[in-house]
Amino acid sequence: MPEISPLTFFRFASDHSALLTDIFYRSAGMNDAEIRDLVIRHQKPSDPSPHRVIDQLEKLGILEAVPGATATFEMTRPVSSLLAYLLRRHRLTSVEVIQAYLSDLEHLSTELSGALEHKKSQVALRILDEMAEVMERIRQDSRSNRDGIIGEAMRIKANREKRSVRERFEIINRLWKRYLEPLRDLIDVRKAMDAALDRLEVLFRDGGARFATDRAMAREFAAVSARLLRLRRDARTDYHESLAELGPLYEALRKDSALARGASHALEILGRKGIMALGITEAIALPVWRTEGLLFNKALIAFFQGIKGYEPKAAPALADPPDARDTEGVIDQETLRKEIMSSLPMDDLLSWLIQHYSEYSAPQILRAYGRALCLKGISFETEGGENTYVLGSFLVRAFPKAAGPGSEKRDEDRDESTRL
Repeated sequence: MPEISPLTFFRFASDHSALLTDIFYRSAGMNDAEIRDLVIRHQKPSDPSPHRVIDQLEKLGILEAVPGATATFEMTRPVSSLLAYLLRRHRLTSVEVIQAYLSDLEHLSTELSGALEHKKSQVALRILDEMAEVMERIRQDSRSNRDGIIGEAMRIKANREKRSVRERFEIINRLWKRYLEPLRDLIDVRKAMDAALDRLEVLFRDGGARFATDRAMAREFAAVSARLLRLRRDARTDYHESLAELGPLYEALRKDSALARGASHALEILGRKGIMALGITEAIALPVWRTEGLLFNKALIAFFQGIKGYEPKAAPALADPPDARDTEGVIDQETLRKEIMSSLPMDDLLSWLIQHYSEYSAPQILRAYGRALCLKGISFETEGGENTYVLGSFLVRAFPKAAGPGSEKRDEDRDESTRL
């Protein structure tokens, strides 16, 4: 390919910058018709014909044919790299490329050691130029990786493409493993890359000492040593800045992606086997909730709504029953004893009291019944089953007590039983 005049190239780039930018973003390639449409779209009144512009794109090394395709063109790699640098659309460099650079530096360092040993200054000078070029490539690739990683992280955060959590995590995970870790290898003192750079530093210091009397060679060794120092410093800065931008995003998306995968797996099991297949109760002991004590009867709810705001009043006093005789006093104890003694024997004491004291109230008759059971000289025996007695408006159930003359011994036994 003939030499291209930089003046001609950059003058054409200046006149057709919009066209070159549009071609740069069409990385998949274009056919003849698409290129012609682009040229016409960006054509200005002072521009030559579209055919002339397309011919210049090929002669200036901006476009070349895509291998294996017919009438399809793409932007050449050097021009694409230049526009990527200008537009900050950085292409990421993989670990294999960086390792190849370091292997190249190892071979060059071996050759430089031989040149130093035989004091071949011209050979050493050419080797130093090549090593400087390789170190600059590593530094530029490191800087490009940093800018590319930060730019991609910002696009993932904005998420204008509306990607899912899993898709975003896969992109960030690939950046982390393929591009960020090689940057760490450059600055990690335990890695082989850092050890190789240490050997280079010792070799440059030794070369500067060997050619101390040759000022030109001494300046070259000092310059390449400064390039190595800048490479290591910039690589460390690039790594830490990339890690600060990508690290928190990687951790956040990793957790979200794990949660999404777990939820998706649980929903899949739920769809196939039902809720019991998840074993939620056994795993986290969910409490069981029952609707106990709550109102579900509509009639009852309506009743409570009706009495809402009700204020209770004092209950009216109960009147004594018509046959109450409490105001006439109680049955005299001695009179009660004489009348019972005179009526012995009797089959049912309570029935006798109800008939004999019918003018008294029920409470008075029951009190008399209790006092009568404690009278001395009278014996009582339970007769038959339980009876029902009518005392005015009350019904009383009790076992009938037969009464008869008693002895002193039986009175003592009854008193003892009462005390117990």
